[in-house]
Amino acid sequence: MSKRFFALLPGLAAFAAALLMIPRFSYDDPDTFWHYELGRYMIDHRTILHHAIHTFYGDRLPYIPHEYAFQIVLALLVRVFGWPGAYLLTASCLLLTIAGMDRLARVSRRELGLDERRDPVLLLILLPAACWVYYCYFTIRPQMVSAWMIVWFFVYLREFRHVPRIRFAVLTGALSLGIANFHAGIWPVAAVFTVMAAIEALRERQWTKRHAWTYGVIFLAGLLNPGGLKSLLFIFAVTKGRFNLLINEWQPIEFSKPENLPILLALMFFAAILPFALRGKLFRYLFMLGILYLGVSSYKQNLFLWLFLPYFAAALPDSVPMLNKNRFRLPIRTRWLLLPAAAGLVINAISVFAVPPTVNAGEYPVKEMDYILRQAPDGVRPRVMAPYGASGYVMYRGGDVLCDGRQDPFVTDESKGALGWNAFQRSMYGFGEYLPEIVASDHPDYVIARSGVSAKLLQDWTRTFGEPAYRGDFGVVFRIGKPTGSE
Repeated sequence: MSKRFFALLPGLAAFAAALLMIPRFSYDDPDTFWHYELGRYMIDHRTILHHAIHTFYGDRLPYIPHEYAFQIVLALLVRVFGWPGAYLLTASCLLLTIAGMDRLARVSRRELGLDERRDPVLLLILLPAACWVYYCYFTIRPQMVSAWMIVWFFVYLREFRHVPRIRFAVLTGALSLGIANFHAGIWPVAAVFTVMAAIEALRERQWTKRHAWTYGVIFLAGLLNPGGLKSLLFIFAVTKGRFNLLINEWQPIEFSKPENLPILLALMFFAAILPFALRGKLFRYLFMLGILYLGVSSYKQNLFLWLFLPYFAAALPDSVPMLNKNRFRLPIRTRWLLLPAAAGLVINAISVFAVPPTVNAGEYPVKEMDYILRQAPDGVRPRVMAPYGASGYVMYRGGDVLCDGRQDPFVTDESKGALGWNAFQRSMYGFGEYLPEIVASDHPDYVIARSGVSAKLLQDWTRTFGEPAYRGDFGVVFRIGKPTGSE
């Protein structure tokens, strides 16, 4: 085959990888609905929310606006283009993430004194990692934005380490500001990276006033958000009382489960390449410890292991004798990767506009809310108690809920009710034997119970609430007395 054909292979691989990232899978997340509803509310009321909305508690529960910028951008795109418009944000973030992961490999090779040319072997790491990141983490949530921001923040932080130019200092400060306003819960990761870089500069006696100003700007820029320090320390709000462990993605990773095999293999690969990646450099060692901690702590934070695999794998082709001796040497230019990837994402965007996504009526109470809204008086939001994962959709459709996906307002003492449980606990534990007691305390107008509960529980609830008023694809609807606002 001709050399020209081989030169096309990286672009073809990037194009194929983009097409494999099927758009409809990015719409499969319950948080998307309440993120949109918060953004819509902020646009309509021209305010930044500091309290929970559309809940049984009115506007009384405090909320840390740690993701407000993402919510506003999402609401604007949906308002202008409909739900297909949300994919424009997904595709843009995905392309920036792929570009950042590619740049990570270049920066890493430069740090080690290697040729910056991307070896074809690295594509076998970068593109599958990007696909995994897409399918597991790019489900129209703030982490889509923070993923590329944190990668590019690290890139410019390392670029500044090599050549301390003002441009890199400005870019790291701008990205610190962006992370703090789009997904402030991730900002501490950027802060830790900065501390590592400062330790490196001090140890190698390369600390200058420019370093002091740059690192200082990074920290000050993070504070420029509506929630201030509370937003940056949001992790402590969601881990209060270890309530976050009730959510699957915060739980420790069960590496023995078959569905977690790719995570296990990625971790084993990460461990295997460390002897070639560290090269005795303090920063790389500290960085390895941070990524390793994040990579094994929970499914949610395992994202960082995948994002930074190219950085650690960059030296692999030159370090493994078999690869170094036999590999096909072909310099891969950035545009050969990004232009075909962008073309694939454009095709995906066209497809999602041509065939707009629909909400899965088996996963969300679509028909159940259709029924409830037909019964509710005009202009009145019915009080609807639904399982935790469905409450965001109920809120988006026009119901008030006991608790949605924002954990921090609902673990407060002010939200405590029946059984001494806060709203988050009642939402998570409530659909069991204690449901009648919780309903008697919280006074919802309707209860949506998911299909699949035991026959005994359903019998007990029917004995207490009466026969279900409606049965749909998601579950059943119990009507509790008269709807709010009815006569």
